[in-house]
Amino acid sequence: MKNTIRLKAILKIAGIIAIGAVIIFTMAACGGGGSGAKKSGLKTDGFFGALPAIYADHNLADDAVREKNKIAKEKAEKKQDAKAYAKAGEQFSKGLEEIGDKLTANVDAEVAKLVGKDVPFTVAENFRTFKVNSLKVDASGNLVMETSDVRRNMMGVAQFTFRAVAKDGSVIIEHVNYGADKVIVSGSMRSEPEKWVDFEKIEFIGS
Repeated sequence: MKNTIRLKAILKIAGIIAIGAVIIFTMAACGGGGSGAKKSGLKTDGFFGALPAIYADHNLADDAVREKNKIAKEKAEKKQDAKAYAKAGEQFSKGLEEIGDKLTANVDAEVAKLVGKDVPFTVAENFRTFKVNSLKVDASGNLVMETSDVRRNMMGVAQFTFRAVAKDGSVIIEHVNYGADKVIVSGSMRSEPEKWVDFEKIEFIGS
């Protein structure tokens, strides 16, 4: 009888430990533990490596900083506490600076791994603006071209249209570009990083 009671007690304690472990894990996954930073969970094994995930994680951190600032200022306004309101502003600026510095460091480190990498591309039959000899990732995270036979319009500008396409055939971006040296993708990747996880190629589609 005593052994039965002792076994029940052990099982009860084990159950409490298991529940506690689940709660701790859930808090960590939701940003309640550790640094409190949520993660996007985006894949990091695509053409651009961890770059889309880095931008996505930053966007989540940025949202969190702004939401925290909004709540702090609303509380200060409700209490008519000028000092608390000012402090919220200071913490907001500090928070943005911290996540901005982290973004820069992480992006620089990841881009360094990609510099010089050949980017897959195709050129439409009717594309006449220039001949694309190569397309590579540059130090800014954009795509630098080596071109020849450049044709410029009446304004002396080489204007063309390109698409970034995902593996499932969906268009990530379609953009009009000017010049014959770079394809600008960094802005789009920062604003919609999830679209770039399964990037497949660049299509030069029009002049």
